[in-house]
Amino acid sequence: MSDVEIFSKLALSDHLKKDRNKIYYGFLHNFTSIHTRDAYTRDLRKFFKFLTTNFKGLDEFKVEHSHVVAFKDLLIKENYSQRSVNRLLASLWSFYDYLMDLDLMVKNPVARVKRFSIPREVKTEDLKNEEVDALLTCIDTTNGSGKLHKAILTLFFTTGMRHREVSHLKFKNLDEVSGLTVIRYFAKGAKEMMTPLNPKAEEALSDYLCWCEEMNMSMTADDFIFRPTRNPVGDSLDRPLDPKSLNYIIRKYAKKVGVQGRITIHSARSTVIGMLLDKGHALERVADFVGHKDISMTKAYNKRRLKLHQSLSLEL
Repeated sequence: MSDVEIFSKLALSDHLKKDRNKIYYGFLHNFTSIHTRDAYTRDLRKFFKFLTTNFKGLDEFKVEHSHVVAFKDLLIKENYSQRSVNRLLASLWSFYDYLMDLDLMVKNPVARVKRFSIPREVKTEDLKNEEVDALLTCIDTTNGSGKLHKAILTLFFTTGMRHREVSHLKFKNLDEVSGLTVIRYFAKGAKEMMTPLNPKAEEALSDYLCWCEEMNMSMTADDFIFRPTRNPVGDSLDRPLDPKSLNYIIRKYAKKVGVQGRITIHSARSTVIGMLLDKGHALERVADFVGHKDISMTKAYNKRRLKLHQSLSLEL
């Protein structure tokens, strides 16, 4: 069932029935990311279900501030985390702001609903520089799986790209500009990126692609670059590696070199940001490199904060 069909089933009133699918389609499909659409769909469905249960007959286009506050109270009673409550409220705010643009609402009922004040901090564990070196060095590249793993992890640890940005890379995303091999892709928020390959990443990728060629794997413009190496035939070549596979790969080698903590493929992104900030690069430059629109998000990723004994107050 499509997202707009879901909303038809959750319709709270009939006076806009003919236009409802158009409204929801316009809102949801304005986002390019499928994951973003799914997230907004889930959040809106939860809110509309709450309305149908507690305010029967209420027109969703006549929701008021008090209805949203009641929804927030319910979420708190159901032990939703403060971050989850804030996310749901942000989704509703975005939706009703869209309705205001369509002149279907006079004011946004979410505008004055207070959200929790939460300091931005990313909980993902990062790795130390020497741990990254050990992890990449321990990979056995005498077989196809090793070549794939080396290429993927080297790319993650030299670009700071998100897991979907790497897993969905196709051969058409590779380009050459001014003598450099670059990756062209769209980051979160439809931000167009062009990232030159680090020499180590280029070498690892070249080694993996040579193996693909030896295996007679299709390498056309629309083929995914990173694909399963076991039985590389049939449907497995038509879909990207999923997050579970990527997490398995990084955890396998992290465990091998004795890296402690909760390590995921997202740890590579956190590590890259920390490394660059350690080298003294400005937040704005690092934010642009990893595709962050807000530099406060980049700052939240930095796990290598100065300790008290390193405070500038002791320099005075």
